[in-house]
Amino acid sequence: MKLIQKYLAYSFLKPFFAALIAFLILMIVTHFFDYMHTFLDQKPPIDMLAVYFLNRIPDWFVMVMPVAALLAVLFSLGSLKRHGEITAIGSSGISILKALKPLILISILISISSLIINETVVPPANRKADNLFRIIRGRDPREPDDTRKNFSYAAAGDRFYFIEKLSENTLYGVKMIEFLKGTTREISRMTAERAVYTDGSWEFYNGTLRDFSPDDGQSISFMEFEKIHTDLPETPVNFEKAEENPESMGFIELLRHTRRIEKGGLSSRRHRVILHHKISFPFSNTIILILGIPLALWGGMKSRTAGFFIALLIAFIYWGAITVGRAMGVGGILSPMLAAWSANIIFLLISVAMMKNARIF
Repeated sequence: MKLIQKYLAYSFLKPFFAALIAFLILMIVTHFFDYMHTFLDQKPPIDMLAVYFLNRIPDWFVMVMPVAALLAVLFSLGSLKRHGEITAIGSSGISILKALKPLILISILISISSLIINETVVPPANRKADNLFRIIRGRDPREPDDTRKNFSYAAAGDRFYFIEKLSENTLYGVKMIEFLKGTTREISRMTAERAVYTDGSWEFYNGTLRDFSPDDGQSISFMEFEKIHTDLPETPVNFEKAEENPESMGFIELLRHTRRIEKGGLSSRRHRVILHHKISFPFSNTIILILGIPLALWGGMKSRTAGFFIALLIAFIYWGAITVGRAMGVGGILSPMLAAWSANIIFLLISVAMMKNARIF
């Protein structure tokens, strides 16, 4: 049994790594030709271009792993089926499911590896790649916006800002809310017509300040002011930087950001959908591999070309299901968790039904 399992595992891993490398090369070539006009116009140094593509690879690596896993299982098991080796295993009294156990365990390891890479490597690599792409296009990645309008800012220390406009060192239409640490209960709320940063501190003009009891949240004081001097750790630089795309954040970073948004009373539905998607997508490697097992064993793939196109078709259908699920989650039709996991659930149910039909278990 162990010898058969090792043979099946080797038969899977060889085309898996080959497919992974082939898809990564395809992604690099496609991306290069998509932006070839930019690269030819700006003529960036070769070493800069190389570093840029190296920092794009982790994200592409995670993206193509499920397709490579599906292609590998179609190639490996399809070939074994065509040559009668799967039939021989079944005829010897060995359970096909037990023989395929190493492939399922490998797919789980691939999913865990994808999850770790997506959390630790992808976010900083994407940020660096985005900055390099701005440099390649002749822009300064560190240049702040001179003016920002109608934005919020979640600060450290359970503090949240709503700002109508930022111009140089002045905030206009400011609302600052402070929460009791670790809760969503407000302990103070300040509104001001404007706030000016001078000499390392803020001065708020023409506004109101209300304090709340930390015990029951009831208002305990209220005052109107023409000018108040406050020492806050935030500076105009904090507000100049536009909020980072949640797609490029790691799971822990996005979780903290989402909680700060919720404390400010803003909708975090989109952030919650992306948060759950960061966990659900890596496990598509296992789901799609399980789906590929009955496909490969139903008579075997007639050719590698057929297997390749079937793998691409299933990948596009799967990615489409992910997109639809996320849209339904953001739109409020599905809960964020169900929206992120819906494609996995649907494909897992299809896989189980196909495996039963193929009498694998």
